[in-house]
Amino acid sequence: MVTLRLVLVLVLLNHIVLQETSAQQEAPHYTAADDASWAVTSSELSSMLGEDKLALYTKYIEDCNNAVMEKQRGRKNGCTSDESGRFRMNKYQPGSVYNYTELGYQKIKAPKKLFDLILEFYSENKHQAETEWKSLNVYHNMWEAPPTIVMMNEKKNRGGGAALQTKIWNIARPLMEEWTGQELSPVSLYGIRLYHNNSILAPHVDRMPLITSAIINVDQDVDEPWPLEVYGHDGKATNITMEPGDMVLYESHSVIHGRPFPMRGNYFANLFIHFEPIGPLDPDEESNYDPNLDIPPYIIPDSVWEKEWVRSNPSGWKGTMLDPVVAAMKGDLKVLKRVGKRNPRSLHFDDANGWRPLHEAVRAGHVEAVKFILSEGADINQVTKTGVSPLNIALEYLGKHHKMTKFLAKNGGENIHPEL
Repeated sequence: MVTLRLVLVLVLLNHIVLQETSAQQEAPHYTAADDASWAVTSSELSSMLGEDKLALYTKYIEDCNNAVMEKQRGRKNGCTSDESGRFRMNKYQPGSVYNYTELGYQKIKAPKKLFDLILEFYSENKHQAETEWKSLNVYHNMWEAPPTIVMMNEKKNRGGGAALQTKIWNIARPLMEEWTGQELSPVSLYGIRLYHNNSILAPHVDRMPLITSAIINVDQDVDEPWPLEVYGHDGKATNITMEPGDMVLYESHSVIHGRPFPMRGNYFANLFIHFEPIGPLDPDEESNYDPNLDIPPYIIPDSVWEKEWVRSNPSGWKGTMLDPVVAAMKGDLKVLKRVGKRNPRSLHFDDANGWRPLHEAVRAGHVEAVKFILSEGADINQVTKTGVSPLNIALEYLGKHHKMTKFLAKNGGENIHPEL
């Protein structure tokens, strides 16, 4: 009986393998250079996936050009000319950057704590979705199916604001750091975007510093799966389907990604989380960062995109990324500690209004960041040029019941202007 059962199992497994092998042989394999599912590196689409793909793309560009002409009079064929920028990024940026994972993407389940936090905010505020993009571009057919967004970084939505952003970043960061082996600094987390019927997202790589990223599917109401197409480090196109709670990690600076198949249904809601690598997690591992060049550690020196980045960032990477004020606004302890170790005095520099990293961290409600800055010698009652103290700022921006306000008051913070 055991032998017969084993034989049946082997026969069944062999049947499954044969089915999978047959399906793989029938499914065409293509790369970004094939321009099969959409125009990726040039407008010359192949017929690999059928002539209808060329017709769809041609209509997409025509509709985009007409929409731009109507909204921005005199800009004839604006979308056609804008395509050259997308093609150039897709063609040259992936080869100009360092990668941190073997394949460049991975689908997992979002940690329950993270997804519950996102879902709670979404459930409370999904009725507040607003049109996201006001201008037109070739990356999405917003003239036909404008995406909407539930803003997460604004306090106007219940539970929204910097505190929620920080919670999400702090939960996602260790997971993504383990995946890449890099220390990561938060870059972008705006809200939950809802794509609508007929949405198309052109394949692209993200602008820098959106480097290590994640997509979390929050909710969907679709008639059929709407796959995410990625071109991994192996060069091959792969379609990934997502259900609510699924999380796709991807190296967004080098993995071309998009949704070149029209969405069929009512909506598809995603949250996007973006980080920037600042150095290896392992202190004994050599960093790619060269202070003599002052370009980000993920850009290959002398590459095409090094020249692009330097042109757009004349102050260098240290001047844009390792900024204690920006880190304080984000509550980014890792960057603050790196900055403090490299140049402790910069944690206490004034801006034109007398605001310091301490004041920015207070205004954003980042208690741990404030504790660190104070431990580095900051004065808890340091006033700005307008004569307000950190406690005044907490009272004005956060209210008397906020944990920041209570922390400052408990530790000697003075309300210099109680009338404010």
